[in-house]
Amino acid sequence: MVARILKLTLAAVLLPLLLHSQSTQGVYLKIDYLDVDHTQLTEFKDRIVPQLKDHKNERLSSGHINSWTVYRVLYSGSGSMNYNYVSITAASSIDAFDEPNNNEPDQILNFSERDMYKLAGSELWRVRNSLVHEMIQEPSNFLMMDYMAVRLGRELEYQMLEDEVAKPLHEQRMERGNMEGWEMYQLITPGGIDYGYNFATGNYFSNLKHIEFGFNEELIRSQNPNVNLMEFFEHIWSTRDLVRSEIWQRIGFVAAHEGS
Repeated sequence: MVARILKLTLAAVLLPLLLHSQSTQGVYLKIDYLDVDHTQLTEFKDRIVPQLKDHKNERLSSGHINSWTVYRVLYSGSGSMNYNYVSITAASSIDAFDEPNNNEPDQILNFSERDMYKLAGSELWRVRNSLVHEMIQEPSNFLMMDYMAVRLGRELEYQMLEDEVAKPLHEQRMERGNMEGWEMYQLITPGGIDYGYNFATGNYFSNLKHIEFGFNEELIRSQNPNVNLMEFFEHIWSTRDLVRSEIWQRIGFVAAHEGS
């Protein structure tokens, strides 16, 4: 049955939507998790973010990075999370994040060392698959991050499920105007069995009302009318655990076609 599902969903990859989509597959991401004290929120937004933006804009102009976005954590995936803002820098080469050798210290770390906020942690990721509307020239208002713990030895199977099952369903959501983009990420570092997760997916939306936690039956059956839903979900659950989901709201960005 699972093989049949994959064959059916492969056909959906040929949807016309692909004719006006773009891919960031292979791009590297540096995600910095920031803990801004509640007494410094105004200063962070009005003074620190503009300085970070200027710094990232210089790196963009020099060709070292592709974009930078800063988000406020709107809905945390856990009450124990020790960050409330997130910075994401995208680059075509992982060398962009090699600060000791490129002589361009990251202002994210500099501000942390000056006690403007706490740097709760940093991660390097690689985009393994993506689907983004070409007409979207700035980051979406909201990003929903789903952190996944994929079973050891089943990484390729999980990626196949995302590529051939999940992606066509996201394409349909985009066709309906309920979603602006989707990406799958693989963690580079830090990592290890005890880290907690090794993959993530990013779901981009312009409105909170379009956010869905998982796939509903209507969407799944629109691609596979005769699918056995229990078998469908059991196969997905057997490959990975959803560690947490978070919703982030964009508050600033730098990109090649900046619109705000």
